[in-house]
Amino acid sequence: MDYKEEQQQEIEILQSIYPDELEVVSENEYTITLLLDTVSERKHRVILHVKYPETYPEDEDNDEPKLVLISEQVELDQDDLDEIKSNLMQEAEDQIGIPSVFALASSLKDQAEQVFENKVNAKQKQYDDALLAKEREEQKKFSGTKVTVESFNSWRLKFRAEMGINDRIEKRKKMLHRGKLSGKEIFEKGLAGDDETLEELGGDVATKLAV
Repeated sequence: MDYKEEQQQEIEILQSIYPDELEVVSENEYTITLLLDTVSERKHRVILHVKYPETYPEDEDNDEPKLVLISEQVELDQDDLDEIKSNLMQEAEDQIGIPSVFALASSLKDQAEQVFENKVNAKQKQYDDALLAKEREEQKKFSGTKVTVESFNSWRLKFRAEMGINDRIEKRKKMLHRGKLSGKEIFEKGLAGDDETLEELGGDVATKLAV
C-alpha cells in the first residue's frame, strides 16, 4: 500500500467536504474547524487536529496518536473534552485499516453538540428550579397561617375584646330592659320563685314570671 497516496486522496476528499473548514498544516497534518448546531446565538466550534502517522491508515505498529484535540471555543470543561477525545481515540482504533477522518469528524461534531445540549438543558433546569423556589416564597406572603378551630376561637375572643364587642352587647341589653334582668338572667341567677325579689325587680318581667 502506498500510504502517502492514501493520505493525499483522503485529504482531497475532505477538502471537497470541508472547503472552508479544512486548513492544511503540512502534507501529513491539518485541522478541521466544525461549527456546532446549537440553540445558542453565539457560534460555537470545535477543532479536530489530524496528524497522519507514516503508515496511516494501517497504523498497526505505530503508537503515535493520529488525533489530537487541541482547541475548542464551546463552553465545555476539561472533563467533557477528555471524554470526547477518549471516545474518538477508541473509534479511531476500531477503524484501523480504512480512511476514517470523515467518520471521526462527524462523530466529534455529534458528540460536542450533544454535550453542549446537555449543558444547556442542565442550566435551564437550574434556572427553572430557582424561579420556582422564588415563586413559592412569594406565594407564602399571600397564603398566611393555616386556620384551625382553636386558632380561630382564640382570635375571635381577642378580637371581640379589642373591639369592645362584649361590652357593647351588655350595654345594649341593659338599655333594652331598662336596667331590669331578662327572664333568662333571672333563672341563671337563681331568683325565680323568690316573690320579694321579683317584686323588687318590678315591671312586666316579674309579673309574667309570678303567674
